[in-house]
Amino acid sequence: MLRSNRIWVGLHRVSSFACFAAFLLLLSIGCDSPSKAPTADKGAAAREKTAPPNTTTPDPSEQAPAVVKEAPTESSPQSAAAVAGNGGGVKVSGRVVLQGTPPVRRLVNTTKDAMCAGLHADKKLLDEDLLVSSSGGVKNAFVRVHRGAPKQDYPLPEKPAVLNQQGCMFHPRVLGVRVGQRLLIDNGDPMTHNVRTFTTANAPFNFGQPPDSAPRERVFDRAEREIEVACDFHPWMHAYVFVMEHPFFSVSADDGAYVIDGLPPGEYLLETWHEKLGKQRKTVTVGGEDLVDVNFSLAR
Repeated sequence: MLRSNRIWVGLHRVSSFACFAAFLLLLSIGCDSPSKAPTADKGAAAREKTAPPNTTTPDPSEQAPAVVKEAPTESSPQSAAAVAGNGGGVKVSGRVVLQGTPPVRRLVNTTKDAMCAGLHADKKLLDEDLLVSSSGGVKNAFVRVHRGAPKQDYPLPEKPAVLNQQGCMFHPRVLGVRVGQRLLIDNGDPMTHNVRTFTTANAPFNFGQPPDSAPRERVFDRAEREIEVACDFHPWMHAYVFVMEHPFFSVSADDGAYVIDGLPPGEYLLETWHEKLGKQRKTVTVGGEDLVDVNFSLAR
């Protein structure tokens, strides 16, 4: 009896030890699971480092220059001469003449501005709205291709167009600029001028320009014909600016001569405009020849 009790006690101790060992094993497993969490966090951190960058749309000012559309320059591959396909293209030239006797030029009254009057003390200032040479040539007529110019981008001139104020007059009185070309407006007089434009397609501008001030720069965004430029301080001052999409235009010289160069073969509608004599249009066909003469005769 005593022996059996001892055996039972031994078995009880062994069972208790086994249970205790199993308990310790379970406890160790339960304690290990939290310790594995940092390993998962390290993996997540690694994945975050290799994740693709944020795809949020960047500020347009920070985008690559490759997406910016630049204005054409002289280095552009296409030009009027290149389109012609025969070197410099065809030259259209001629004269703008007046029918009849030219009018007597009017004397400009500068007495309201003593400084303007002083500039013309030796030689009176005459109006420039209609200048005709001894041979009948009309100066400051604007001649352009009104219809037929190829639809394409033409290189812009590197040099800006210039409109100056000298001797209380605008110079030149008529000029052509390209859409997007720089226009510099300067004041070479010892008095302040005001420069105002009367536009329909472009934004107008109106600013004062004191003597010895830096030239003011403007750019026209759209094609437009005969934009009048005036000075509010000196009402006799006028100029006219044509804004062109192509380079096929010219302003007649003192003798009425004009030249439009680089035209590709084709049919064109030419137009001449003068502030006092109005408009006239002619159709011309340009072929393989090097020179085409087209003359305009305007009446008052």
